[in-house]
Amino acid sequence: MSKQPSLSYKDAGVDIDAGEALVERIKSVAKRTKRPEVMGGLGGFGALCEIPAGYKQPVLVSGTDGVGTKLRLALNLNKHDTIGIDLVAMCVNDLVVCGAEPLFFLDYYATGKLNVDTAAQVVTG
Repeated sequence: MSKQPSLSYKDAGVDIDAGEALVERIKSVAKRTKRPEVMGGLGGFGALCEIPAGYKQPVLVSGTDGVGTKLRLALNLNKHDTIGIDLVAMCVNDLVVCGAEPLFFLDYYATGKLNVDTAAQVVTG
């Protein structure tokens, strides 16, 4: 049997350097919205958040949403700085109608090829 060559992230189309560049670019933006209960930094694959003091019998409420066809408009107009705020608004609205207070936000940015400038515009918006 012949040994097959190993496949790297880069060979699979994942650009780790671009991902790290994006994290560096958005650190200051993310820091402006960070609550004191959020533990840890930016760029991990999970998040920790303490329950704020004063809650009696807290219940965690989670949700996820998308911006729908607004993404197509953003791509067509090459205007990405409004997508981030729309996404957060959609998610926050879903929590608020349940009587919940948003404590933290987890992101998921899917793309065939990471364009750091475009992704930074999304997060900044």
